[in-house]
Amino acid sequence: MKKRVIITVSIVISLFTCQMPVFAYWIWTPKTGKFVNPKYAVKDTPDAQLDWAIGFHDAGDNKRAISEFQKLIEHYPNSVHAPLAQYYIGRSYEEIEDYYEAFRAYQKTIEKYPYSERVDEIIERQYKIGSMFFEGQKAKIMGMKILPAMDKAVEILSKVVENAPYGKYADMAQYKLGEAYKKQEFYEESVLAFQKLIDDYPNSPLMEDAKYQIALCTYYVSLDPYYDQEFTDRAIEEYKNIMKKSEDDELTKEARETLIRLREKKAKSAFETAKFYEKTRHYKSAIIYYKEVVEKYADTSIAGDAQQKIAELEVRLGSGG
Repeated sequence: MKKRVIITVSIVISLFTCQMPVFAYWIWTPKTGKFVNPKYAVKDTPDAQLDWAIGFHDAGDNKRAISEFQKLIEHYPNSVHAPLAQYYIGRSYEEIEDYYEAFRAYQKTIEKYPYSERVDEIIERQYKIGSMFFEGQKAKIMGMKILPAMDKAVEILSKVVENAPYGKYADMAQYKLGEAYKKQEFYEESVLAFQKLIDDYPNSPLMEDAKYQIALCTYYVSLDPYYDQEFTDRAIEEYKNIMKKSEDDELTKEARETLIRLREKKAKSAFETAKFYEKTRHYKSAIIYYKEVVEKYADTSIAGDAQQKIAELEVRLGSGG
């Protein structure tokens, strides 16, 4: 058996007349061909390294624990303890409130050790972390929470669905994913996310809420002047369906109020088109659009004005004007 050579290095610091010896101990290891400080050396077995790392975790020294768990994975990658070490890295990051790094460590556990017995627990923890970012948790930069991180919510919730598409948290994560897009005003992405919930989880208790959110996001898109009337038409149809099928009185009330606003928008669009034709002296075309307002949107505030315009233009046409 090869002997280890122990070298003691004594550093003497003199300050004026005071002297204070400081000792650091290093061990030569033939296996690595290097001097190693035993304080930071990996233990001789994966069992011992795991116990050593868990000791730091249980004592609340999570930064040191992360380092020791990483050593186990690095030096004993094929150990049965490697998946547990990777899981505990996530737990340690959680406990120092570095939630995004915790998510990444958990995701690494799933990707490297998909058969880990802790996968279900990890997905639950990821869902809760994603929900925290959704609720306003800030991301850390250089250890400080300084940036709002809705994009992190999107990333994490997407992974929850991907990791367990038919798991306990899949439909809830998918719904929050749609909400996260909506909070960022990515309404088209939001519609797609809510539609995926409807398509993939037809028995989810969130189905009706998802249908309402599709209608709402389509309505928000329709408000953008750069989009054509297709989105307004779709929003109207979505709200009509809600009013027909929903048993939620509050939801039906909101749908009815939004539907009124959408119909006003459509009526005003037709009215503005009629005014354009009237201004350019295309009176017959103007009458067609004013009649569209009267016939299709008789319940809107502008229908009376449209009726008056029709009468005026018919008189003008009758007089040859």
